[in-house]
Formats: sequence, structure tokens, C-alpha cells
Amino acid sequence: MFMKKYYSIFLVLILIVSAKGQVIFEANFDSGNLQSVTTTDSINFTVRVNADIVGRWFYFRMRNVKNRYVSVTIQNSDATRPMYSYDNKNWIRFTETESPQRNVFRKTYTQDTVYVAYYVPYSVTQLHEKINLLKNNPYVKIDTIGFSEQNRPLIVLTITDFTTPDTLKFYVWAHGRTHPSETPSSYHLDGMINYLLSDDEVAVYLRTKIKLIVLPFINPDGVYLGKSRVNANNIDLERSWNLTPSQTPKEVFHTKNYLQNILAQRRIHVALNMHSQVANFATFWIHTASSTSDYFYRKQLQFANLQSSNSNFIKPADYSYSNLQPYFPEGWFWSNWGDQIMALTYETPYTRFSDGTWIDNSILDLFGKQSVLGIMEYLGINHEKRFIVDNDNAIVFGNWNLSTSNSFWNYYGESFLYILPNELNHYVEWTSPILKSGKYYVYAMWQDLATAATDAEYQITTSNYFKSVKVNQQQNGGLWYLLDSVSIPTNNQIKVRLLSKGNGTITADAVRIIYAGSLTNIEREFSPLEDFSLSQNYPNPFNSKTKIQFSILTDEINPQTKERVILKVYDILGREIATLKDDYLSSGVYEIDFDVSRLSQPISSGIYFAKLFFKEKSQTIKMVYLK
Repeated sequence: MFMKKYYSIFLVLILIVSAKGQVIFEANFDSGNLQSVTTTDSINFTVRVNADIVGRWFYFRMRNVKNRYVSVTIQNSDATRPMYSYDNKNWIRFTETESPQRNVFRKTYTQDTVYVAYYVPYSVTQLHEKINLLKNNPYVKIDTIGFSEQNRPLIVLTITDFTTPDTLKFYVWAHGRTHPSETPSSYHLDGMINYLLSDDEVAVYLRTKIKLIVLPFINPDGVYLGKSRVNANNIDLERSWNLTPSQTPKEVFHTKNYLQNILAQRRIHVALNMHSQVANFATFWIHTASSTSDYFYRKQLQFANLQSSNSNFIKPADYSYSNLQPYFPEGWFWSNWGDQIMALTYETPYTRFSDGTWIDNSILDLFGKQSVLGIMEYLGINHEKRFIVDNDNAIVFGNWNLSTSNSFWNYYGESFLYILPNELNHYVEWTSPILKSGKYYVYAMWQDLATAATDAEYQITTSNYFKSVKVNQQQNGGLWYLLDSVSIPTNNQIKVRLLSKGNGTITADAVRIIYAGSLTNIEREFSPLEDFSLSQNYPNPFNSKTKIQFSILTDEINPQTKERVILKVYDILGREIATLKDDYLSSGVYEIDFDVSRLSQPISSGIYFAKLFFKEKSQTIKMVYLK
């Protein structure tokens, strides 16, 4: 393999010569992939990569390119706006102008050497560097469970609080890089690991409740050799999980043995198969009820919906569906353990999420954190700053019906309640534990029946606060819906009551409460002089669309009082770009989309300002727009 790479590079060195000296193409390094390069003018270069099942991954270095316009066309890939780096550490995505179509990138470079790749590489060397950083961490255990076809170690990381007995924990498994080109999945997985090892109060608690077991590279040979989808023997490991022991590739053989040893003693509750896909959205592969069971199908949707509710980067419209096949990892889990293991493939894109956000490693790190929080909710783990109150712990008054049907999919836990509308005082009420002072976000979830009310009424109360919120229960089923933000000046409880009034069936499922800030911040936010707050937009920077959230308090005694609220966007010169809101609103939390594609005139990349006007006062935030 190494001879083949050097031979290709030798040909390149002969062919590419110009008056300024030769442009040198190289890929003789960990994860590099380059087969051949041709040119007729030393400006426009045509590149072929070593292909296996597909031609996709490329990663190579160009030298002698400073102050030089170079145009590259990759013949056998499918890259959209790939990445470049001058130091092989800090990577930048080519702009739309620099990469106007698939497999093409052209640019005048400012340094002599530049690396280019399909996406930011995550090599075997990088993995070992990360492992070296973690080896002295008290919450990490490092094991080798076997060796690959070329004798590279299959390294497993176990992340947990080892002082807490395993009998009190949920086991979560994740493995990555079955397909070597799918480097975004590694950064997504790193985000999960980074958050669970952080000092965040919820993460510290989760280490006592979750044992996360991670095989970062199931295919280290393929990664090192710069493959796209296969191992050193050109076998797709993803489709090798139901072979006989003698036929099974070493990487899968050792992984299955390791998992069987764990499962002989403990249940694995969640098993994630981490991948990346060419499509411009993240997805889950949800397996049909006909190939699994009605119950498992419902639980898959519940798991995916909780992930969606904790992230801006994935939504139900992004989910993918297929019949479960026995040769996939999920098929092996299902064949042996059925619905005891929530086994799913999780795919990140190489390019952008469905909301238009172009991915980078910082976004994928955040996505990893959000994935852990979704797992937390699926497992029913509660913390005082982030918890769910389900129907099991609610007060039910009146003739509510209980459903555990698998014919309905969009509800939390194992059941939901429903009732036909009436004017009697029937209700379901969820009560929080006693909460410390601070600001809290209050969410509700419901099953979206076809006959559901479009005006179901929730009431949110504390000892000194009341708000009524009406929602359309024909929409957003199975997803957390933000009802209100509640500020608690002293220790108190939040109660959420759903009334049996409306124009259709009322469904009661669960509520979620999340701590959002300290009392000091709340006092400043809702003081007599400053009774509103404009939050930082997210994502920021943004590519095409971002969300802007603000809170207002119109009247402490009567929160239903309405006041005029104006939200505008300005450029760096103070010119008005858009009016996003100009309306009379009551107290509450509001979220507004700023969608650049809907502007009457296009805008350029740069700094913009969102300004909120309320009661003759204003607040401003800075936003960064990147095309």
C-alpha cells in the first residue's frame, strides 16, 4: 500500500512543472488518499482518489502554492465545499465561490503548503493523541479488546464515575468509523465524550448514572489507509455482523465477543452506531415495525424525538426508515436481545444540517452534548436542574383515559392520558420538586391525535405567579414544546395543569423543567428598570437561518397585559435590514427566526445586530453571518 502511494506521487512530481516551479501533491501520511494527478497548464489539475465501494474520501497536501491560483477537480468523489488547512490542525471550509460545484475547489493560497480533505480528518494518530490526554483521567478506563487485520489495536474507552456501583447505572454503547471517510461522526462522538467528562453539574451527575462504553474506531486499518468504506481486506464491516466466526472480519469478531461478555452480566440500554452521510441533514435510521415490533418502533421514535427536542440540528422530517437487516449491527442486537437494547444508527452530515447550519467541529461538539441530554431523557434520568415529570407522578382529576397503545407513537414513557373536551373541572396536574431560586423553562409533550384540540389550555403557577397558555395539540406530537419561562425569587414549586377544555381531544403526557439561570441574572432581567431580556441568537455564527429568543414581563400583577415589542436587524453601519417583530405581546418567552433567504435584498457575510425595543428601552446583540 505504501509503495503504491509513493509510486503515484512520483508520477505527479514528473508531470506537474511550471515556470514558478512544480506543484507537489502528496498523500503519504496517516489517512491520506490520492491516486493520480494530471494537468495541461499547471493551473487546472484533475485528481483521482483510490476508490473502494465508492470514491469519496480524499486527503492530500499541495506544496509550492503560495500566491498561486490553483484549480482542482476530483474525478471520483462527491465533495460539496470541502475543507483546507495550512497547518493540518485548523481547518476552513471552502466558500461557495471557491467551490461552486461538487468536486471542484479553486483558490489563491497565502502559504506555501496547504492540506485539503473531504471533511476535517480524524486520523489514527489523532485518536492516539486523544487517548494519551485521557489516560490519567479518573473517569476514563482504556482497554484493548483485540487487533485489526493489520494488527492495530481496537481501543475501548469506558467513561463513568467508578466510585458508583455499576448496578445503579445504565449502560450505553457507541462505536464509530466503520466507514473510514465518515470523520464528522468522530467529532460528534467526541462531543458526547467531552460533555460527559466536563465539570457541568448535570454531566457530573450523569457519570454516576451512565456507563458510556465507546469504541472510537472499529476500523482503524481503513482509517489509516485512507479508505472510504472498507477495511484493509476491502470488506464493508457494516454488513458483516451475521457471518460465521470463521468468515467474520477480526474487527467485528472482537467487538461482538466484547459485547457478548458485557451482555452476559449486564443489560446495554442504548447502542449507537455512529456514521456520517452525504445528504444535507442529520438522521436516524429507524427500523420498521414489520421488521422489529410495534413496541420497538414506537420506542425508536421516542428516542429520536427526544434527540430532536434537545437540538436545533435534527428534526422529525430528517428521520430515515428501513427494514432491519440481520447483517447490520442493529440486526445482530435485535436477533439476540430484541427490544431490550435501543440500537440505532445515528448519521451526521459532512456539509450542513437541515436548518441550513454548515457543520464544523465546534457545532459537532455541541451536537454531541445535545445527544447525551437526549439519552438522559430517554433513560428517565432526572437532575434538579433538568427533569421530567411523567403521568405516573401527576395528579389526575376526572374521567381521563389511559393509553399504552403502540398504534400511537408520539408520547413520552409508556403511556399517555386523553379525554374528550368538557366544561367540568377535570384536569391533570404535574408538580415539580421544591426548586431553588432562578429562572426555569417549562415544556410540555403530548400525543398528536387527529382529533386533538387546537386550543388545549395549560396553566403554569407558582405561589406568586400564574400564566395560561393555549397550544395546538394536532402539531409537534412527541416533541417538547416551550410553554413558559418562570422566574422564582425564593424556593418554590412549579405546577403545570392541563384542563379538559378545548375543541377536540385533550392528551396529557409529560412536562419538562430546565434550570436556565441564577437569581442574580433574573433580578437584573426583570427589575423595574429592565423587565425584558434579549438572548444571544443560536446558532451563531449562522449560515442562512438563526433563532433569536427574548423574554418580556409586561405587568407583574397581570401578566396578560400586552405591550408593544419591536425586534429589528441592522448592519454594521446602522442600516435597517429587517423588522422581525412589531406586535403587542403579553409576558412570556418568544423565539423568532431570522431567515436570510427571505430578505428582499441579499446581504453579505459579516456582523449584524438584533435590537429589541420594549417600553422605550432597548437591548442589542451581535450576530455573525457566514455564507
